[in-house]
Amino acid sequence: MWYMLLLVGLAAAASDILDAKRTEYIIKNQNFFLDHLVEELHELEEKFSKISHEVDAKTIRQLKARISNLEEDHHTYHEHCGEEEAPCGGDVPQCISDLLFCDGEKDCRDGNDEDDDTCSLNITHVGSSFTGLATWTGCEDLKPDHTVVTITASIHKKESPSRVFLRALLSFDTHDRSRSGRVIQLSGLYNFGKRQILLGPARDTKPTYGVVCDFNLGDDDHADCKIVIPASHFVCAHFNAARY
Repeated sequence: MWYMLLLVGLAAAASDILDAKRTEYIIKNQNFFLDHLVEELHELEEKFSKISHEVDAKTIRQLKARISNLEEDHHTYHEHCGEEEAPCGGDVPQCISDLLFCDGEKDCRDGNDEDDDTCSLNITHVGSSFTGLATWTGCEDLKPDHTVVTITASIHKKESPSRVFLRALLSFDTHDRSRSGRVIQLSGLYNFGKRQILLGPARDTKPTYGVVCDFNLGDDDHADCKIVIPASHFVCAHFNAARY
């Protein structure tokens, strides 16, 4: 009898030892598996960080501007505003008078008409120059060459908050015998709502050319510019301008 009880006790003890070792083995294997997973995760994070970086706000604005321009060209999405209106932006199209931008009152549903970026004076700083390779399609038989628009004076009046009044110089090479190029004095304004510089002949100067620059590329440093006949806005030349 005692012998049987002893055997049962030994068997139970052996079983407990085996269970403990089995549990220890399972835990070690689980820990090893978890360590392996963590190591793989870190490797993936390192590989991903080399492939992709966080997209900044400026890049997002530029991409949205490109998409919006394409949509406008194909008439598939953009709500076309009236001649004296400007788009609020955002995913839901809305147009308001361009006189309501930057006047201290939010008129767009999303408040974009009073946004700091919308009302920034960065484009109109005195000394700002925008240059590009102008391609002439009319008015004069000129070869493509670098053209520069330089802001020489800038006035933002409280009574006209939606506009900045400007003086500027338009410079381009005519490739004639003088090789001096041509410099034309201009005056006009910057329209916050339309993000547009509109320049015509300065007072007491011969009316030759004007300039229209649309900052529709998502930032304050690049614009789609045209050299035009002031009276008719007939396009003589076009250049993609960049600040320099």
